[in-house]
Amino acid sequence: MDVAQRTVEVGWGRGALQMSAVVGVGEIVDRCLQLPTARWAEQIEAWLHAVVAEGELATEEHRFGDVAERQRAVLVQRGWSARTAGPVADALIPFGDHFEVVVFVGTGDQFRRLTVVRRSMLGLGDPDVPSPVQLSLAAISDLRPEQQNGISVLRRDGDPLVSMAVVDRDNLLPEASLGAGVLIGVPRLSEVLYCAADAGQEPPDTLAGMVAESYRSATDQCSPDLYWLQGDQMVQVPVTLGTPPTALVPAALKPQPRRTWLRHLFSRQSGDLGG
Repeated sequence: MDVAQRTVEVGWGRGALQMSAVVGVGEIVDRCLQLPTARWAEQIEAWLHAVVAEGELATEEHRFGDVAERQRAVLVQRGWSARTAGPVADALIPFGDHFEVVVFVGTGDQFRRLTVVRRSMLGLGDPDVPSPVQLSLAAISDLRPEQQNGISVLRRDGDPLVSMAVVDRDNLLPEASLGAGVLIGVPRLSEVLYCAADAGQEPPDTLAGMVAESYRSATDQCSPDLYWLQGDQMVQVPVTLGTPPTALVPAALKPQPRRTWLRHLFSRQSGDLGG
């Protein structure tokens, strides 16, 4: 153990195959400091067991080819990792107030969550390693929106990378940088829906209904909410729970009554005559 560097060497193996890796202990130290002292021992034991299991996974993942090229990133609702992670923290990238990007490794026919510990074991933090975000965006660069009930839909069934279209908004959601931007929904990882933010009340209500229906029936749920995306700014848009649901469009997006100088002048003259 290296106290100065806050690292420890952990070993694992089966039979003649013995391996080890140096991992940071900062995460488990921080977790313990949030708990009563009496619970530290169980937390440390659970973390050590998880680290050894991560080492065995890292060893197995090399059997499927270049791990660095198999990295993928998925946009999920913020807090998803904290709610579902085990004793070892996920490798993730914050993305605004409402989402986070979690890194996975494609292994066989499944995506495995990449933890901070396993990322270090696999050497995926090195500067010359491909970015999981760029690898994922390249995989969905061919997506084109379809029109459904006046709503634009980016969808590929079974592909959780579609959610990353929100990250690559310049290429896959260029409307987000035009005018008032777009209202978007990401009800499932494999689907992003959107409409013009200043399209009036009917399109947002249609969008809210489609998002609610898609979210309810999804096995890859992401978020049941709507968001106003304009450039780099994203604001949550409340939706009523009625049947059908209704989007509470921000006042800034509602048509404003126009009052011409002529009408203004006429109203003032009328007031003067009435006095």
